Amino acid sequence: MDVQGYGGRDDRQHASIQSGLLAVADTAAGRCGLDRTTWHRQGAGDGELAILPPGTPEPAVVDDYVRELVTALADHNHDLAAENRMRIRIAIHHGVAMPGANGWTGQGVVGVSRLVDSAPVRGALRAFPAADLAVLVSRQIYTDVVAQRHTSLKPGEFREVVVRQKEFTDVAWLRVPGHDVHGAQLSADPPRVPADSAGTRVTGAAGHSYRADAITVVNGSVDAPNAVFGIKHGS
Repeated sequence: MDVQGYGGRDDRQHASIQSGLLAVADTAAGRCGLDRTTWHRQGAGDGELAILPPGTPEPAVVDDYVRELVTALADHNHDLAAENRMRIRIAIHHGVAMPGANGWTGQGVVGVSRLVDSAPVRGALRAFPAADLAVLVSRQIYTDVVAQRHTSLKPGEFREVVVRQKEFTDVAWLRVPGHDVHGAQLSADPPRVPADSAGTRVTGAAGHSYRADAITVVNGSVDAPNAVFGIKHGS
C-alpha cells in the first residue's frame, strides 16, 4: 500500500500518516477476519509490504479486505480537511517472495512494487479526487479470482490497463471503489501487451498487492513461494 501525497507533507504529518495507515490496515483486517499479527510485514514509512501466511483466501483480500479498507479510510478521513485526507493505492499480485539480507526479494515483490507505483493507479486517484482508494490487480489475480467470480465483485468494475514501470511491462486491471473507471482520463495507455510477452509473469504462489496509495499482496508459503501484502503512502 502507498499513501498518496506523502512526500509533500511535513514531519509531524508523516508521523500521523504512518500511525494512521497502520490503524486503518489493522481495523480493515480485523473487520474481515484477517489477522495481521500473522503477516510478515516490511514497513516503508509511507507504506508496507506484508507476506501473508499460507492458506489466506485470495477473495478475502481482493474483496473483503479492500471493502473494509474503504470503510476504515472513510472513518479516518471523516473529520479531516480535504488536504489532510489519507488516500491509498493498492496493488495485488501472484508471485514468489523470499526473505533476503535487507528485506523481501523475488519477482512477486518486484512485480507488485511496479504495479503500485505505476501511472494508471496514480492517475486514478487524480481522476477521482473524492476517492480514498484505488486498486490495481495483476493479470493473474484478475483472471484467476475476479473473472472466475470467486468474489462479489463484477468483472465490469475493472478497467484493463497496461503498466510500464522500469523493466516491468504487463496488463493489469484497475478499480476505484464507488466510481466508474472506464471513462476516466488516465495516463495514456501503451499498446496492449501480448499474453506471451508479459514482463514478470510469475507462477506458483497466489498473491495480492496493497499499498496505501498502492497495496501489494502475494499468497503462498513463507519460504517461497510466498504471500506478499504491501501498503505504502506516497505522492
